[in-house]
Amino acid sequence: MIDMKNTRVVDLTWEITSRLTRLDGSIEAGTRDVYNMPWIVEETINERDGTIEHLVGSNRQTIAEWPIGGVSGHMGSHIQLGVGHNDNWTCLPEGMLGLWDMPLSTYCGEAVVCNLDHLEGQPILPEHLANVREGDIVLLGSSHSGEQQPTIVGDTADWLAEEMKIKMLGVGVPGISWETNTDAPEPGNSPTHRAMTGNNIPILYPLVNIDKLTQERVYVMSFPLNVDPMEGTWVRAVAIEDTSSL
Repeated sequence: MIDMKNTRVVDLTWEITSRLTRLDGSIEAGTRDVYNMPWIVEETINERDGTIEHLVGSNRQTIAEWPIGGVSGHMGSHIQLGVGHNDNWTCLPEGMLGLWDMPLSTYCGEAVVCNLDHLEGQPILPEHLANVREGDIVLLGSSHSGEQQPTIVGDTADWLAEEMKIKMLGVGVPGISWETNTDAPEPGNSPTHRAMTGNNIPILYPLVNIDKLTQERVYVMSFPLNVDPMEGTWVRAVAIEDTSSL
């Protein structure tokens, strides 16, 4: 039996309140994720048993700036891999996998916490990540936002993926700038995206509360939905700290 007595569980997941259309037609605005995406939900009655259920991604055309009426697996805190996502880009390797292809052990394990407050507005280099071990889940965070965020550069992404062979990359947003050069011509675009998905390393973001972690090494759990071919799915990501020595 796993003993959770001397542990502390920290939620790494963004909290979102749905934009909800009630049965009576009234609308509750809710909140949006860090990328200003709404979580659209509509109440409905299940005709088989009369219970209330919530349809995700309903109300097409009801939000002027979001007319598609859909909710992507990339909204809120989520996890993603390359197949069905960026495998349409040039110069990516063969053998890329989808979330559903990976063993469950991919999505949990020992993680290193990298608080990078000291790198205000600077590139993140391998020497700044000296606490990373081969095969780690890596959590990157800082208290900065906007242009003051530390930035993952391409060489560092390649080092994490190919030399350190990390298990998963978790990114605090705001806090870390990681989606860089998105409009550059291929294959110079999105170097972190390319390095991770090209090596079948899931990307977990946007995360919160990395700054609330008190220990350098924690246990992380963040499981995707088991749905083929969802290239990105919502998660409830948590970090578990061992408090037995406190």
